[in-house]
Amino acid sequence: MILRLITTLGIALSFAVTAPQTARADAGDFLGGAVVGGVVGYAIGKDQQKKKTQRTTRTYRPSIPSTTQGAQTQTALNYFGYNAGRVDGQVGSGTRAAIERYQASMGYPINGYDFQPYQYDFLMQAYYWATNGGQATTQLAGQPLLMAYRQQQLSGSALAAAPQPQAEAAPVATSQEPEPVPDAGETTSASLPTLFSGGTARPSLANRCSAVMLQTSTNGGYTTLANMSDPDFALSEQFCLARSYAMARGEDLMQDIQGLTPDQIATQCDSFGEMLEPQVVSLSLNTKTEAETQMRKLALDSGLSPEDLAATSKVCLAMGYRQDNMDTAVGSALMLVAMGEPAYGELIGHHLREGFGVQERRDLAMQWYDASLSALDAGSEAVFLPSQADRPQLLRTAMTAAQ
Repeated sequence: MILRLITTLGIALSFAVTAPQTARADAGDFLGGAVVGGVVGYAIGKDQQKKKTQRTTRTYRPSIPSTTQGAQTQTALNYFGYNAGRVDGQVGSGTRAAIERYQASMGYPINGYDFQPYQYDFLMQAYYWATNGGQATTQLAGQPLLMAYRQQQLSGSALAAAPQPQAEAAPVATSQEPEPVPDAGETTSASLPTLFSGGTARPSLANRCSAVMLQTSTNGGYTTLANMSDPDFALSEQFCLARSYAMARGEDLMQDIQGLTPDQIATQCDSFGEMLEPQVVSLSLNTKTEAETQMRKLALDSGLSPEDLAATSKVCLAMGYRQDNMDTAVGSALMLVAMGEPAYGELIGHHLREGFGVQERRDLAMQWYDASLSALDAGSEAVFLPSQADRPQLLRTAMTAAQ
């Protein structure tokens, strides 16, 4: 299977970064061709970032803890017409004023120094929707476009919750009253064709997280240990929040990749996801240990260093979530765990619990949750909301209650 994939996709997998163009005949060469551009860009960007850190000291509000989140916030605010000024990632008075204008239009509490995560997440979900077809479909711009997204989410939630009308019972035919025969020109509803008959749509994690963020906004903020009443919803909130952090982290790395456009990066990450699809499928069939062992073997066969594969996986994880490509997202998360970053196993637990990209297996999800939280207890880096010290306990409490 791997050889067939390589033969079919080998030409499309070459990155723009120059490398000897030889025939690729094994998994190692395939992965090398698929990730070398991201790896080289990451190495260059990491060095540049290190120099920038040595030259400059910057201060950000706790609610926007990184340059990337600050810049993303400014970009989205400008896109929807709130005028945050120059996109530089530094949150000053201009950005805070734009945040307050956004809060006012959304009906949120108005305080430019208190930009809650649910407010940021909803803004970014709307921005991703708008820039991936929403604007072209609605032909709107600025704040009306943001309100169209909000109305779409409200309508979707209302439709999902609305009771379906009951069809009236058909009259029972008797021998004294024969059943009427429709005229030749009359068409019954039963004979009407439907394009969606028998079809199954793939669930969209992006749509799911948009709905979750809308409910979080209605609730006035994220679930905490003190107010948790619905453990399943609490886990969904944390899933979407972890997804947002993974996207921000990967997009930060993307900015430092040299010589590739975002579309080229997306193409290569799509191919990366195709290569990892068998490992993603196995997540619903195998234990955590078995799935991790299979991925580690593939990584070792590639001949690339764990650092290089991890850097590329972080970029492709972000791109997979941005494009709602679950093979790329889940495969990248699994690769990160296999390369020694167990905290990313939380994402796999969420996917198995909710069935996005894999078959729903809540029993297997618990293995991934437990392992990632145990790793945090042992001192592993917290990659999602590292400043929220009680988050592991929130996850544990929700996991136990949701079983």
